Amino acid sequence: MKDTLYNTEEKRQLAISTFKDGINSPFWLLMVQILKKNKKFITKKILDGGDNVTKKQMDRLRDKLKLFEEVINTPKDQIEQLTTVKAKKTNLDPFLTAEEIKKNRRG
Repeated sequence: MKDTLYNTEEKRQLAISTFKDGINSPFWLLMVQILKKNKKFITKKILDGGDNVTKKQMDRLRDKLKLFEEVINTPKDQIEQLTTVKAKKTNLDPFLTAEEIKKNRRG
């Protein structure tokens, strides 16, 4: 699938600028506070455990904890990713192309 979200330098720069502006917006600062409060609540729940909590429930709590952290870090991570990826396109396809297979066979 072709990436059209950041496929030009102009789009990449606009996204970087938008993320930088958004990190300091009142909306995002409030969201981070809410997510951190939720993380604290879930961490306490995990640490308290209890006999009635199943492994599946505990795993779900841990997944939520990871998700909150990922959401909090999304703008920063996107800025970092977009600033390090310049002209070189990253191929996220895990499979080799026909040309790469031929090249590997020769070399």
